[in-house]
Amino acid sequence: MKQNKFLALLVTALMLLPLCASAASTRLLCGVVKADSWTMNNNQEGIYMLEIGDNATLTKLTEGQDVLQAPLGGAVYVDGKMEGIHFKQEYDPFEGANTYTIYRVRYDMETWTRTLLKPLSGVVYGNLISSCGLAHDAVTGVNVGIFYNFNMSFEVINRKLAVIDFSTDIPTRSIIGIVDTPMAAIAFDANGLLWGVGQDGYLYVIDLVAEESGYVTIYPVADLGISNISTYPSSMTYDATTGHFLWSVVLSTGKSYLYEITPSLTAASATQLMQLPDNAYLVNMQWLEPEAEDNAPAAVTDLTANFEGESLTGTVTFTAPTTTYDGQTLTGDLTYTVAIDGETVATGTAAPGQEVNATVTSPNNGDIAIVVTVANAAGTSPEAKVETYVGPDTPLAPTNIVLDYNYDNKQLSLTWDAPTQGTHGTTLDDTRLTYDIYTLPGDELLAGGVTETGFTGDFDPDVLAGYSFKIVPTYADMTVGEAGESPRAVIGPALNPPYTQNFANASSFDLLTVLDLNGDGNTWKWESTFGSNTGRASYFPSSENRADDWLLSPPINLKKGAVYSITLDANTALANNVDYLDVAYGQGMNTANYEMLIKHIILNEPLKAEYSNNEITPSATGVYYFGFHADSYPGVGWLLLHNFSIKMLQDAPDYLRGDVDGNGEVNGTDLNILINIILGNDNADNYDGRANVDGQGNVDGSDINALINILLGK
Repeated sequence: MKQNKFLALLVTALMLLPLCASAASTRLLCGVVKADSWTMNNNQEGIYMLEIGDNATLTKLTEGQDVLQAPLGGAVYVDGKMEGIHFKQEYDPFEGANTYTIYRVRYDMETWTRTLLKPLSGVVYGNLISSCGLAHDAVTGVNVGIFYNFNMSFEVINRKLAVIDFSTDIPTRSIIGIVDTPMAAIAFDANGLLWGVGQDGYLYVIDLVAEESGYVTIYPVADLGISNISTYPSSMTYDATTGHFLWSVVLSTGKSYLYEITPSLTAASATQLMQLPDNAYLVNMQWLEPEAEDNAPAAVTDLTANFEGESLTGTVTFTAPTTTYDGQTLTGDLTYTVAIDGETVATGTAAPGQEVNATVTSPNNGDIAIVVTVANAAGTSPEAKVETYVGPDTPLAPTNIVLDYNYDNKQLSLTWDAPTQGTHGTTLDDTRLTYDIYTLPGDELLAGGVTETGFTGDFDPDVLAGYSFKIVPTYADMTVGEAGESPRAVIGPALNPPYTQNFANASSFDLLTVLDLNGDGNTWKWESTFGSNTGRASYFPSSENRADDWLLSPPINLKKGAVYSITLDANTALANNVDYLDVAYGQGMNTANYEMLIKHIILNEPLKAEYSNNEITPSATGVYYFGFHADSYPGVGWLLLHNFSIKMLQDAPDYLRGDVDGNGEVNGTDLNILINIILGNDNADNYDGRANVDGQGNVDGSDINALINILLGK
């Protein structure tokens, strides 16, 4: 009963297929995996256009070799994307058998840029390989294939018809049933029927519902009379203009041919159209809609666009065609349309062969696409397209971004160099540049419309963390340019000693600041210690540049009059090499102002050694960073810092808290001194740290509040 219903559906579908029509040429997208002209060092796998006509051509659409543009496991072309499965077979000497590496790929069909590449390993992903290519059903939107069912040794158990879903990075299959007839190629027709050519040379219709036995019904339609089909890749696509299938196949002779298959219950046949150019082996063929009706005009030629300076108004020049799309002589006036980014900007009439100069104004600034078509009563020509840039240029990113931070007034300072050129090579006028500054992470606007190449402003985060700052230029109030990013710096509530860093794991760097001052990309990083579950800070040298790289501690509160120590373990990782390490401390991020604590430690042994300074006496109470400066020569050494510790050895001399003037009592005079310090009429350095009433490292309103509470006895 089921088979009778299937036959009835088949008959109905065949009646609905279009009658045979002719076209000037037929265009097919396809992958090419082999061709006679290729040599070992000049393989040209990739995506091609096969144009079938009086003079068939096979044209590569991209430069160079890209084997992933011709996936051997099948591909479909949907919504401007090619989705595919490629596989590479390799012999595994440990298993003593063949194994496969599977690649899930996606390409943008306009530019043929790869937008997804995901290697997949294991037998489970081997079952994503279709034995006969993939087919897309335009009626339902599903993609199907007949997939290998491998065992754990990559031996084929059977083949299963299944729907494959490319909506996720790792495709999934929905099994329909087992197919017991090996297929060379499959394709859907316009009515959603799945057809296939078997390895036995028969034309089949394949049901999309399995029997209770788990097998799929395969209905033989006709013997196509081709018995010497090889196991090389084959491909089939449906031509909606003729209602026929186009099938590429490699015969056992090694020669590749293109056939046209007429689907019919009573008179199905295969006609050899040609041997494929360069004896190319094709995969993943896709018929393309004709670009125009046969009697419609051909595309315009000599298309150019000229926009002077930063003007959005320019001239589009082209020559009207002299022939129809199918190559006949064109007569009568044509109507032309010029569109920019899909918006019509000019129309008019032209005689065949006439040069047209159309004045247009772009609705957009930046990269634009100009499309010109001409039309007659028979239809519209194929599109001719040119891309150009109009308006003010897009600025490149700011460079040489320097970050500093002042804990006394909680202000951030940024400086940078303005971009001098745009992305299209135009010299920029720096007076027309403005900048927006964003805090990272979070991408929150910190300051907008900055006109100078520097910014100073309040920044007082509640959490001690690493922050960087994105600087985005805008030119002539129109074009938003490339962003530059500052170094990451740890800013926020400072820590109190003691502080110890053992680099136990990668998160140890979360509260450390790395400054790559020579900008060569070789700088401090965390790495695990060989043979242990701990880590270390590592600097591996550049082969060209002397090191100038700092690793800064978190911000630490220090008191004037107190004595501190720093202790560290370091070594060079390689015998017979020398590394140089400086240790310094200071306020802010400008390491040029730091005071040297241990100058030029020479590390010339791979054994870890301890270094220390026990006489650190800050000249002022405040927030300090301790810095470790890699100063090694190019290509020499491998500097390792295993730990460091900052401790207070002796506290500052005792004094009555709140006794700013040091007269032995706390009263209104002390309050007046604090007010004058904050107003700038006095200097906190005159009071040996006593003005820092709240002990937070700088003198501000919180010190006044602390003093008032002392006066009130709180």
